[in-house]
Amino acid sequence: MIRPHLAATVKGFPVYVHTIEHPDGLVLVDTGMIDSTPKLDAEWDPVPMPENVPRDVVCVINTHLDFDHCGGNRLFPGVPIYVQSRELAHPRAPLEWVHFDGATYVEHDGEAEVLPGVRLLPTPGHSPGHQSVLVDTPDGLVVIGGDVAYTFRELGSGATEGQRRVLALAAPTWLAHAERPKVPERR
Repeated sequence: MIRPHLAATVKGFPVYVHTIEHPDGLVLVDTGMIDSTPKLDAEWDPVPMPENVPRDVVCVINTHLDFDHCGGNRLFPGVPIYVQSRELAHPRAPLEWVHFDGATYVEHDGEAEVLPGVRLLPTPGHSPGHQSVLVDTPDGLVVIGGDVAYTFRELGSGATEGQRRVLALAAPTWLAHAERPKVPERR
């Protein structure tokens, strides 16, 4: 089962993180924000909601390292955090939010299976190292797409390589700024 958790708002738009209930334990996809900076406050007007971020997890998967997706990573010292190497080389969040005591990044260069039935798929576009999470469920494949697109309309454009990869899957897809999944359609 995949569940959304409202972890922040940015410029009034929701930012959801997602949990995957897996036999090996709870998997968290993205970590939202636990605080802000004056620069982020001025530009993005974020409202962190750290109380909504689940803590008892076996691992974290970052779709990418923007502030609203990895700002809560510091809550998970010693917990494996899966990320694409390209993304870790050039994070866009404050560096102290990415590199912290106890950070345990597991880097990948391309597709990888994190746990049985939970796979990483590079979906570049929003950032060079963006990745989506593919989850095999009893009902079929489900995609957790992070910011592969902000909206389903944008995703349907297929403007980026990552968007085209997700569209080709024709599977229910969760986006970071949408409360419910949808099977995206090419426009």
